[in-house]
This record gives sequence, structure tokens and C-alpha cells, in this order.
Amino acid sequence: MRVIIDTSNFSTCLRFSDKIIGSSEYSLGNVYFLYNNGLVLRATDGCLSSWMRVGSCEPFEGEIAVPLRLLKGFLTGDVGENLNLTLSGDQLVVSYGNETLKMKLFGGREKQFPVEHELVARSNSMSFVKALDFATSPLEEGDFTSFGSFEDRLFIFAPTHSIVCLSCVSGELVKPFVFSFPYTSARHIVKAFEVYKKKVPLNFGLDEALIIESVDFIMQLCGEKGSVDPRIGRFLGQQRESFPLPNGFRKFISKAAWFMPRESTIKIECTKGSLRFFGTYGTVTYRAMLPFEFPLSFGVEFSPHKMRSALSRMSTKLLLSVGDDFVKIEDGNGKIVVVKRI
Repeated sequence: MRVIIDTSNFSTCLRFSDKIIGSSEYSLGNVYFLYNNGLVLRATDGCLSSWMRVGSCEPFEGEIAVPLRLLKGFLTGDVGENLNLTLSGDQLVVSYGNETLKMKLFGGREKQFPVEHELVARSNSMSFVKALDFATSPLEEGDFTSFGSFEDRLFIFAPTHSIVCLSCVSGELVKPFVFSFPYTSARHIVKAFEVYKKKVPLNFGLDEALIIESVDFIMQLCGEKGSVDPRIGRFLGQQRESFPLPNGFRKFISKAAWFMPRESTIKIECTKGSLRFFGTYGTVTYRAMLPFEFPLSFGVEFSPHKMRSALSRMSTKLLLSVGDDFVKIEDGNGKIVVVKRI
């Protein structure tokens, strides 16, 4: 089998695949060539997988595993417009000009395809990735984020022990669903789209995995079907008057995050025309007061580090509204932070 591949497109596919794999263990550092109506490049981090078509070729069986670092290294520097890729027996040869890279292949493996799925939603890459980037901003390794529907709208939402970040996704809901998947793979998607850079329509399918499909690639995410916390759902569904937060709110959150360790929390009380900030750990105490006219008294407690991460991705103007159990901070771009009242 011999294939001529456009170098620019192949380089983009490799960088995209590199972001999909992320900093996974070395054993996951391979990419895989397979045939599916052409030559396809597959990458995985163990949960998230991607398939990208890189050229035309004759059919062949199974998958060919190749260390990604070897292909990236071969494309370093000036490369011609086209690469020649030849598979002969147990040897893969990549060449252009006067350079050749030969790799001996060991064993074969069955090729993997995306699971069968049912269409549940449509959107576009820009809206989906912006929402995913915001919702996952306060999360850490081991956390999960969810994508799904609430009252016929598409949301990405990510709960932590102190705040919940939600972001609207523009698009069309075909069938109600909620699917939860690991934070690490969510960030790999964000990084991969930073390489891709195109605004394209996306179709979302669901069965045992979440499928994200465009004209250039297919992604598959492991996880499980989930649900929206009914208390938060009721809170978001209620119409309440919103009040602009003072500009200093963001500054005091940032300062609290600077002074206090990541595992710490800060308390904020709204009473008598002011917001009062109080944080302490060990021998260090941080206090601040911000004038704020609000008709209700309430208190909240959350991680300033997680709140700072969320606020850094929100627009300058922030609005606050208060329910019986929760407080909501939102901007004008569909980005929302929900905090439980104390």
C-alpha cells in the first residue's frame, strides 16, 4: 500500500491527535492508521478517541500503531508539500525528498470504529468549545463535567464541591439527554479545537458513549448518562430580579485566591448595603468590604481559586440573583456560576 499525503493537512492532524492524547502515559502515545473509505488517523487518551481522514488509499485490514513522537519528529523543519507513506509487510516507510523514516511493525490489532449512536443534538464547534472551556475551568483531575439538555436548551455544566459552572450551547435539541464525562478528556477536546480553529457544524450522538461528529473528524467520549440536579433545575427555571455586581467583586476574589491555598474557602455575606469577604487559614486572615445595595441578606462560601477561574472566562458585567437555596452569578453570554447559600 502506498499513499501520498498532503503535508500541511497531515501536520494539523498530528497536532490535533497530540492534544487528544494529552500527557497520557507513554503506552497511549501511539496514533493508529486504519482504512475507512480512505486512510484514517485515530488517537486516544484512553477515554476520548478521535478519527480524522488524512488521504485516499487502498483498503487494508486492522490498525497500524505508530509512535506519535516519531511522526512529529520527522515533520520538524521544512517539509515538502507531500509525504509518501508506504506499508509493506511488517514495515511502514514515511518519506519525502531525500529523507526516509522506516518503522518495523509488531503484531496486528483489530481496528476500532465509533459506536452505533442516535442523534440527540446539533450545534457548532465555536459555541460548544467556548461553553466547555468555561464550564470546566474550575475543575481538577478526577472531576466530571456534563453535556445535555434542560427545558429544551443545551447546557454544559460542571459541579465542584463549592460551585457549579453552567454555560449555554447554541444549537438544536433533537432528544432530551444528559451525559457525564471526565474533566481530563474535556480539556483535551478544548486543546484539540485550539489546533483545529474552524467553526463547523457538529452533530452529537449518544448510546454507550457520546459522539461528536463534523465534516473532518469524529470524536467519541466515554462516560455515563446522568441528570440535572432538580434543585438547581428549579432554581434556574425561576425568574428572579438580577442586580449588577460591583466591579470590585472580581478583584477581591482574585486577591483572596492569591492569599489563600487552593483547598481553602472564603465566606461572603451580603447585609446592610455591603458585601463582606472573610477568609482565614493558619495565622493569615483576609477581610474586605464592598458597598452593594441589595434587597436580601444572604451568605455563601466557596473556593476563591475555583471562582477566579470561572470569572476569568466571563465578561466584565456580572449580574447576581438570589433564590431560596442558591445564588447565581451570570454574564450576558450565557455563562453562569451557581453557589449554594449558607
